[in-house]
Amino acid sequence: MKTSKAILISSLLALGACGDSGTTTQQANNQAAALAAAEQRDLSAELLALTDEFMLQLLQKNPYLQMMAGQKILEMPDISFEGAQKHAADAEELLMKLKKIDLQQLGHDDQMTYEMFQGLLESTIEGPQHFWQQFNVTPYTANSGPTLLLPVVFPTATFGSDQDIEDYLAVLEDVARYVEDDLTRLKGQAERGIRLPKAAIPGVRTGQAGFGQAVMYLAKVSDERMASLDNAQKQRLSSGIDAILNGRLKNALDALQAYLGDDYVAQAPDAVGMGQYPGGPEAYRFAIRQQTTLDLSPEEIHQRGLAYMAEIQEEMKAIRKELGFEGTQAEFHEQMRQDPRFYANSPEEVAERYMAYIRRIEPHIKDYFSMMPKADYGVQRLDPAAEPNMTFGFYQAPSPTNPTGYYRFNGSKLDQRPMVWTGGLIYHELIPGHHFHIALAKENEDSSEFLKMIPLMYPAFTEGWANYAASLSYEMGIMDDPWDRYGWLLFNSFITNRLVVDTGMNALGWPLEKARAYMTQNTFSGEDEVLTETLRYSTDIPAQSLAYKLGYEKIREIRRTQEEKLGDKFDIKKFHAATVGNGGMPLPQLERHVDWYMQQ
Repeated sequence: MKTSKAILISSLLALGACGDSGTTTQQANNQAAALAAAEQRDLSAELLALTDEFMLQLLQKNPYLQMMAGQKILEMPDISFEGAQKHAADAEELLMKLKKIDLQQLGHDDQMTYEMFQGLLESTIEGPQHFWQQFNVTPYTANSGPTLLLPVVFPTATFGSDQDIEDYLAVLEDVARYVEDDLTRLKGQAERGIRLPKAAIPGVRTGQAGFGQAVMYLAKVSDERMASLDNAQKQRLSSGIDAILNGRLKNALDALQAYLGDDYVAQAPDAVGMGQYPGGPEAYRFAIRQQTTLDLSPEEIHQRGLAYMAEIQEEMKAIRKELGFEGTQAEFHEQMRQDPRFYANSPEEVAERYMAYIRRIEPHIKDYFSMMPKADYGVQRLDPAAEPNMTFGFYQAPSPTNPTGYYRFNGSKLDQRPMVWTGGLIYHELIPGHHFHIALAKENEDSSEFLKMIPLMYPAFTEGWANYAASLSYEMGIMDDPWDRYGWLLFNSFITNRLVVDTGMNALGWPLEKARAYMTQNTFSGEDEVLTETLRYSTDIPAQSLAYKLGYEKIREIRRTQEEKLGDKFDIKKFHAATVGNGGMPLPQLERHVDWYMQQ
């Protein structure tokens, strides 16, 4: 079958043969333009085919994407070194195909897709080089593993056939395989001189024990759910579940706990951070590039954090003075912790407070945005069983089974959860933050599956946009209360302190105590939060926390550049359409894309 380009060439040659030597320059130019357009369409189709191939590969091996697509999950993630190598080999093959496409012959949107795709493939190829420096058993990494999948896989499973039973038992068996792979990774790391810091081990052991209890609870199937099965099928399902839970899974969990016993602790380092491990400094720089999409050194990020924090502290000091407070910052924060106005009395009141802020911003949205998602939004409490492992909550995107986007909040221990930055938080999570960004990407019918997936890949854009979007409430004039403004600065100090302590522990040799002292002095975080957050930065997911502030500041910088460049012609709605309309991208690409878009 001829391509569209080949057909067009044949047609143009035929037309040329029918004419005479008096063919005009205009005709020649028209023919050349038609050829170029046809070639661009062919290249665009090739690029789409490659990204579709990538998405198909990803869907086949990524249960999180299967969950989002409403597909049946049959296995847990592959966290083995061999799996990482296989992903890298697949990426190398796709990259070779991609490089056969001439980037310069593509239109603007396809060029952006090409560059994003190339970056993801190159990152996947480099990934195995830093595999052993990353832990997979810590609370945050464990929570992003089967813990997120189990409530979807097991309680929602239905049974009407032998195949349903075998599928259920197979995925339960694979949970045991996942735990075994965790132990294999820990042993491989120890062989390379990489062990969990002493301070992180108790939390890992507790988390793994809790994970085991959750599986034991969630995997059980009630008589009501087995009502459509005959006696033989019921026996097969029940006995199969018991055999796995009390056999392979229990053995895997016991082995993991035993490995993290006294001998492991004795050899574990007192220090924290990636920088102490063989290959750690390189792995941390790789993590920075992955998480922030910026090529910044840890030292530069650290200095930026210190400078940003100094500015925030001055603004906070001015508001305390405005409120008539003359004591220290620590005294003011303690007064806030004791003030009943910042505490909700029930989960229902928490939801009401969040939605009150949402109703406050809704009338102003049309003045700042020309693109708005169709999906509805709201707030909803987390499953109480999941609340002990979550500091705050998370945004749950609309899905085929639940078309509403929700901020799922933690409704437990409300007497320990002062709602001091309620406005900034809900604007970050819902509108005009995560919900606008992620729901718009999902609803874009002209977008490829690859581009719809992109919001998951760039935390610097995702979190940077959410923070920038929350800050718009200032421009709208709805954060005029000094307590709201102070709450926003507390939130800003929280994400800013991460630039200092994350780089401090992972690159500059900071001990845990120094990081915790800095965080206590410069944020509103209580003791428990400081303990968990510093381990998150140093051990669980180093560099991930950098994305929030760096992304926020980069988007603000891009906007300032356009305002200076366009002056009175700057259109805030157009800027926001340019920024969030394509679903998300690395920040350097975003800068180029916005510049192009604003000139159209």
